[in-house]
Amino acid sequence: MSRLFNPDNGFFTFINKAIDTFWLGFLWALISLGLVVAAIFIGSDPIFYAAIFISAFLIGPASTALYYATVKVTRRSRSYATKEFFRSFKLNFRVASIMSFIYSLFAYLMYIDIQYANALINDGKSFGNVMFAVFVAGCVFAGVSLAWAFPVLSRFTVSLSGLFRNAILIATKHLVRSIILLFIWAVVGVLIYIFNQFLLYMIILVPLIPGLLSLVRSFIIEPVLKKYTQESEGTPEETGVDEWYRE
Repeated sequence: MSRLFNPDNGFFTFINKAIDTFWLGFLWALISLGLVVAAIFIGSDPIFYAAIFISAFLIGPASTALYYATVKVTRRSRSYATKEFFRSFKLNFRVASIMSFIYSLFAYLMYIDIQYANALINDGKSFGNVMFAVFVAGCVFAGVSLAWAFPVLSRFTVSLSGLFRNAILIATKHLVRSIILLFIWAVVGVLIYIFNQFLLYMIILVPLIPGLLSLVRSFIIEPVLKKYTQESEGTPEETGVDEWYRE
């Protein structure tokens, strides 16, 4: 009986991790999309576009914080979800916000360019096919680098240019993992599209999506980040550094 109510047994550990996953996903959604959702209910186009603009800056720090807290709290059972989320959010805000705005702007430009290429194709102009292929390739290239950018920032202190460079280098060097990460994003996107009506009725489950996605992605990303993490000289007791990311 004592084992049944032991907070360290498998059942309670699973429940705690599920709660952390849900809560971290909720924090990510609230910060990244909260203004956009609020603007939709207000029904004002200027407010909606202003919310989109602000969210383009916020989604990067929130994504960085989500990955950091997922690995440290959910996987490594260190500290508390809210504390580590906002610690990373504040620490990486400047670089992550600029990075996410650049990627958001690039995505918008690619959307316009792909629409233009489709218009050329519909008009029977063969050059439109070339443009479409180039723009899609650009989106894929940006996607594989984006898959690594915020996890890298969550682990290392880098400048904006250094983050771009390292994300691209890691993405190309570990191309198979990068493709898997893009595939996971694509699968989640398709599932959300198919089951969107179900999610509207079960909206309480929506915050599980970013949390679970971050958790799944961490199993692909962490082995790579460990390779680039320098070991501290001495034991944790000697250095005072908890190298939880090496577990």
